Amino acid sequence: MKLVVQADRGGFDWSQTLYIPVAGPFEPLDPYELPELTSASVLISDLVRREREPGEIGINMPAIAERHGLDPEQLWIEMDDVEEVMKLMW
Repeated sequence: MKLVVQADRGGFDWSQTLYIPVAGPFEPLDPYELPELTSASVLISDLVRREREPGEIGINMPAIAERHGLDPEQLWIEMDDVEEVMKLMW
């Protein structure tokens, strides 16, 4: 299962870490139902912990921009990677 993060109308801010809430339950998503947007995969090494907010993870946007440029409009994150980073927080 993947977590999908879509940019808002202004796009992503590639200059800093993007923090997102991670709270379940999660629902399966059919990738064919998503709009056709430029996408990038998020690696586990791109994910960071946010100690002050245990229900959030950070995405190292500058690292993704370095690999993929500034074009992606949505990010794909493996839920196994999210769970692994969340475990490190406890």
